Amino acid sequence: MTISRAHDWLWDSWYAQAEDGIHAFHLTAPKSLGNPELRHVNARVGHSRSHDFVTWEELPDALLPGESGSFDDLATWTGCVLEHEGAWHMFYTGIEKRTGGAIQRIGHAVSSDLTSWERVSTEPILEADARWYSTIASGEPDEPFRDPWVFWHDGQWHMLVTAKHSSDARDGRGLGTMAYATSSDLMAWTLHEPLIHDSGFRQLEVFQVVEIDGSWNVVFCTGPGDVSRPRIEAKFATYMAPAAGPLGPFDLDQARPLAGGGVYAGRIVTLTDGAPALMGFIDSGEPGGFTGVIGAPIRLR
Repeated sequence: MTISRAHDWLWDSWYAQAEDGIHAFHLTAPKSLGNPELRHVNARVGHSRSHDFVTWEELPDALLPGESGSFDDLATWTGCVLEHEGAWHMFYTGIEKRTGGAIQRIGHAVSSDLTSWERVSTEPILEADARWYSTIASGEPDEPFRDPWVFWHDGQWHMLVTAKHSSDARDGRGLGTMAYATSSDLMAWTLHEPLIHDSGFRQLEVFQVVEIDGSWNVVFCTGPGDVSRPRIEAKFATYMAPAAGPLGPFDLDQARPLAGGGVYAGRIVTLTDGAPALMGFIDSGEPGGFTGVIGAPIRLR
């Protein structure tokens, strides 16, 4: 079954498996806004729970915008959740009122029960660096730096972030890139140069790296107007491409839309029978195509 609300739109989502069930965190905004395009600057992190990916229980919102003047006082956007040493960690995107969302930064919150969350800092834990990434301070029109995906590999923590190249690093075939950071303790992060230099996409959103049947893949989403890489099917979709490992290289020439398109910001989840499946929000990409509903799992073959 889908994840839906009578009075709210739901879209980007991420998941955590705990003893008390499967927890879904998702961007949420009230339908009373009228225009779905207004949801982005009114987003908060909602929370649902299931035991079977079929029936979902609505839980209190997990994370609201921060205090006035903070880096996330306008809205909280997409992130990820993981467990480490008995605590749950949420890495998320924050946008501020001062710039109307043009500047995006990464925040960090912790929880003991996946329900009550506390920010570790009123300041962002990571933001774009003009040496490699688009920043307003260096004269760029915006500062995309969002959708953190964090995982453990080879003795340290790694974070993948949606970003854009700075002007002097543009390759002519697309500005979108994968920002990259590392940490030994989940608290202090070091930003590095991007892992993707020649994407051929204007943007690549909501990264995930996943191993399926012994093969690594990178998952991301993008729209048809953002695809300039040759021979890539242009869809409003979640895409998957093969990877040599969780840090690449990523063979974007082999990127293909999952489920034929129409599922955006998709995540690969593991169903109760161990099968991989795609979960994301339903949107055709056409005017009026946004449904505000997270679709039922689509099994992958």
